[in-house]
Amino acid sequence: MSAHIVSSIETPDFGGMMLRVGDLNGDGAPDLLLTQSEYGSREIRCLTALTITGERLWQTGSPSPANGRVYSDLPVQIYDWDNDGINEVLTIRQAHYAEPCEYMDGGCRIRERATRYEGKAALAVLDGLTGREKTVVPLPPPADDCLLLADLTGRGRREDFVVKDRYWNMWGVSRDGTVLWHWQGATGHYPAVADVDGDGRDEVFVGYALIDHDGTVLFDHHKHYGIDRVNPGVHSDANAILRLPDGQWRLLFGNHGVHCLTPDGREIWRHEMEEAQHVVLGRFSQETAQQAAVVNRGMPRNEKGSADLYLFDVETGRQLWKRTQPLGAWGANCQDVRWTGIDGVSEILLARSAGGWPAVIYNGKGDIVDELEVPQAYCGTYDSGGLGGINTGVHYCYRADVFGDSREEVIVVGWKGVRIYANARPLALPTLYNTTIYRGM
Repeated sequence: MSAHIVSSIETPDFGGMMLRVGDLNGDGAPDLLLTQSEYGSREIRCLTALTITGERLWQTGSPSPANGRVYSDLPVQIYDWDNDGINEVLTIRQAHYAEPCEYMDGGCRIRERATRYEGKAALAVLDGLTGREKTVVPLPPPADDCLLLADLTGRGRREDFVVKDRYWNMWGVSRDGTVLWHWQGATGHYPAVADVDGDGRDEVFVGYALIDHDGTVLFDHHKHYGIDRVNPGVHSDANAILRLPDGQWRLLFGNHGVHCLTPDGREIWRHEMEEAQHVVLGRFSQETAQQAAVVNRGMPRNEKGSADLYLFDVETGRQLWKRTQPLGAWGANCQDVRWTGIDGVSEILLARSAGGWPAVIYNGKGDIVDELEVPQAYCGTYDSGGLGGINTGVHYCYRADVFGDSREEVIVVGWKGVRIYANARPLALPTLYNTTIYRGM
């Protein structure tokens, strides 16, 4: 294996699978922010800031090993909120669920919404160095699922934000807390933002709809795809936006298949599958201009099930390859990573976040470049979503350019530990020729 461990951090009581990376102490180097929440909700219980060597910068809340497991994405970001050159931590505090809607899944209590709330939710802005609260922005009570920075008002910088509840509502909010618009629909897991129409303000692609910066619905295809707004059981698992080299935009989403649309909502291509949980866009191969890496988590979600990793050409939808994962690796998720540092091409980082399998890195040809071991001591064990089977080795993977060179490192996160892997191979460079001390050539 050509990957080597550059940092190994034990997090026995404050560890969690939800990680954010950014400079928190102002020294110019990236730091780690570990987030714990009560499983089955987005109620954040503990935030812990560390350097990449494990030095603790600060901690807020009450740590607990029981809160390290991830149920969904969490409303936490690292961002220079006040544009002073120093990062803050943005996190959402829930309103009180006075009459929660709850159900049991695999022995766990799931709380996604309420029929009645008390008080308001709030965006808390914390000092990156100390964790102390700097300001609070009030939010509508249900707005606590995820947080995405966007430019909705044409400031030239993403100082506004988009926030949603679990599946039913989304709000566009300015930095002072003014609700710019509210949209109700089948939101799915997470939106994507980009200035698709070139007017200097971001559009929001969420679920099966494209929303303009002012809340105008540009298209909404939830009915076309057979989605019920009230009971979004077949929700969108992934949304992504890409600009092709010729300037055209493509909108991709995954649910029980992967779909590629134009900005006016016209579907160009689709591929049916059980559960397209992740859609990651980039250039992984020189065979075509842009590709989509898609994880089909498959069924059943237990030790007898497995996931498939696909690579599609974005322009045509042509399948370039498919790689089936080992049995029990149904929880896989993927992202792009600049692992080799080859100009213009990335690799695909795949976390088989169940079954105890190592994380893997694929190149654009579908070959495994490296495998990254995940220590069992760092990971968790849980009943796989009430569908039968006990999954071990549960972890997530992230990537960041920790050392500020041309390659990214991989951060493997479990409940009780963090490992940072770097590529030990010499960086591939083209032949240097016509060398001279007279550098005018």
